[in-house]
Amino acid sequence: MSIKNILIALLLPVLGYTQLPNTNIYHFKMTKVGKSYRINSPEFMTAFNAKGYNNQPAFFDDKVIYFTTNYYDSERTEIAKFDLFDKSLTRITFTDEKEYSPTPVPGRDAFSVVRVEADDKTQTLSLYPLDGIGYAKRYMNNTNNIGYHCWLDDSTLGLFLVEAPHHNLAIADAQSERRKIILDKVGRCIKKDKNGNLLFVHKVSATEWILKSYNTSTNKSSTIITMPTDVEDFELLNDGTFIIGKASVISAYNPRSNSDWVELIDLVDAGLSNIKRIAARRNSLIVVNEG
Repeated sequence: MSIKNILIALLLPVLGYTQLPNTNIYHFKMTKVGKSYRINSPEFMTAFNAKGYNNQPAFFDDKVIYFTTNYYDSERTEIAKFDLFDKSLTRITFTDEKEYSPTPVPGRDAFSVVRVEADDKTQTLSLYPLDGIGYAKRYMNNTNNIGYHCWLDDSTLGLFLVEAPHHNLAIADAQSERRKIILDKVGRCIKKDKNGNLLFVHKVSATEWILKSYNTSTNKSSTIITMPTDVEDFELLNDGTFIIGKASVISAYNPRSNSDWVELIDLVDAGLSNIKRIAARRNSLIVVNEG
């Protein structure tokens, strides 16, 4: 039975909402074939909230993803969990604040979120137990403009800081709160590679966006590849392949075997036309479509 069929039973009336875009999550099987990948078996995962906000998926293990949704309250986001094995949906957080960007914390049975406080302006980093039960522990108390984050190890963070007119990328120690601004004009997607380097998109100009790597030991950044126009979200696979989505197309780039982005599949027949965030683990590909 598909995720759609099982979760459809959970349907409740969808209330009106404002500000947040309409986003939906899809699951695909992804298998490596030679130096490329085959993507098939689409599953529409968010039929229960098809007119709402379902976004920022992150793998917590091979069969579990956490994501942000306004399914439980149209005016407020919470964190929920999909189990891809038993096709179940579980609510994780029950708060008065808004939670975004669930991220597993290295070495702990916990996950971190960007939490928008009651004033609707302050954006902080908070940790919850994996089941969401208990009080959140706030980190980086003196940093109130966190947009996105990435754990480089159990105490070091890459931070996307909301700043006008351009957003900043920083490296921070979660305990001492010491932080260093690396550069501005960065995209919202920040990840780490297997060597602990920070990966990000540098928006050099309105038309030139470059995927880069930052070495925290040498404090130097290096260019990986130019991104297609207006694409700032990416995923890194275990073999060093980067994958992205634009419009309805998934593309890949491996520095060892490609000179540019290579199209893997056009997902227009699966109903996707505006791919944004993307996540992958082993044989699973998770795609967010906006609109």
